[in-house]
Amino acid sequence: MMSISEKSKPAKTMPVSERGQARRPQRETRPKPKYVCRAKVESGWVNIGAAWALRSGDDGLSIKLTTIPLNWDGRFILLPPLETDDTRIDQPAEV
Repeated sequence: MMSISEKSKPAKTMPVSERGQARRPQRETRPKPKYVCRAKVESGWVNIGAAWALRSGDDGLSIKLTTIPLNWDGRFILLPPLETDDTRIDQPAEV
């Protein structure tokens, strides 16, 4: 049975600033997306996200959609990024 003093001891806590630190080493530079996601809307095509090859090396893609256009039917295409594309999308967590 636990004594009263053992029950009243606070649990070990970690400051929020330490929780945000990465548990594994971060890459120095983030990989560029393999594809950009584009959707057709009334006024043309808009970028809605990006896709990366899986970190594990398995076949497949990790897709991160960053926006959903109004009146969108849910279909989109994956295209290689253009040299002029400004892709500032963070890479998603490993799936």
